[in-house]
Amino acid sequence: MRNISFPLAAAFITVLLVMQGCASSQNQALKRQEMSSLAPIKVVRHETPGIMKSSGAETGLLALVTLAAPGGAALLVVGDSYGKARGSETQSIIPDFGALVMDRFVENARQSVPDLPQLTPVREPVKEEDASKTAVIELDVKRLAYGSIDLTRGGIVLERGLDKGVIADGFLSKTVATMKDPQGEVLWQKTYLYLSKDHDRGMSADELEADSCMLLKEEMQYAAEKTVQDFVSHLNSREN
Repeated sequence: MRNISFPLAAAFITVLLVMQGCASSQNQALKRQEMSSLAPIKVVRHETPGIMKSSGAETGLLALVTLAAPGGAALLVVGDSYGKARGSETQSIIPDFGALVMDRFVENARQSVPDLPQLTPVREPVKEEDASKTAVIELDVKRLAYGSIDLTRGGIVLERGLDKGVIADGFLSKTVATMKDPQGEVLWQKTYLYLSKDHDRGMSADELEADSCMLLKEEMQYAAEKTVQDFVSHLNSREN
């Protein structure tokens, strides 16, 4: 079930596009003169979503059923719920990925962004839009998955390219960082997609779960580091 033909994959993408309306985060560079006027900057994070798990057989079967069944696009949502249910036991063992990203971001940004104003991290996830009249950096983990990952879900395949395949083994995270001024205008935004396969670290669900999820925990730490490196690098490459 691993190898899905190009016509089948293309049809799956069409279903996905209809459902999601081609929505995706847009990267936006920070203009150089904007940084000095932002002090202080509050750093907040949204609640981390539950991690999804699926085996190769489940992923391939659900992909085929989604295409074949009337109203199959609705199964994308059902599939996500099923994946989170499958990952619920793992959820209690692994760290909070959003917290990992926040801690590393604050530490790395303070060291690596020369003119960065004071950062004030808020550890607990925000429940609603920040209403305070201060600049804010929001960290939002959109998706977590491991095992045999269906890249059509969440629009991942659209970002990587269909030619790279629609199923991959390992761990996946998708995180968006957004900086807003005190009036709520977006000044900077960056999306980072981590996939084990892209770093030659692909592993099966069984491998990731062995020894109380030792390798999955290591992969999450590595993914958080790569995510933050990408954010800080993009934050430093500002427009004039």
